[in-house]
Amino acid sequence: METSLKLDGSEFRLLREFFSYLLVGGLAFAVDYGVLWLALNLGLHYAVATLLGFCAGLATNYLLCITWVWRGTRATTLRDFIVFTVIGIGGLLLTLLLMWLAVDIAQLSPKLTKPFIAGLVLVWNFGLRRLFVFFR
Repeated sequence: METSLKLDGSEFRLLREFFSYLLVGGLAFAVDYGVLWLALNLGLHYAVATLLGFCAGLATNYLLCITWVWRGTRATTLRDFIVFTVIGIGGLLLTLLLMWLAVDIAQLSPKLTKPFIAGLVLVWNFGLRRLFVFFR
């Protein structure tokens, strides 16, 4: 019995979008994490540092999504940015909850737990943004 992995056009497109989004997410995460690290080193509370990092990462993510991941999209209106942001805020709330559980409850380092949490939130953001912003 022979099995082959063949992707049709829509499956290939989805994979390309996800891996492009993954790269964009990586860049946005680098911005987010850099701001988080800087804010923590300046003595700010991890929740404030997380919020500042989120804002910087969100702006980076949106700009790269509309110019590269879903280039040619018509999702560039204020409404689209607001929905994009609301989904991101949901991701931020999920991040804050998981950071609280990791840092305050489990007594783990915020600098070490943030990358793992970011991976979970990446999947959340991609799915919802693709569904509600870029392909509605």
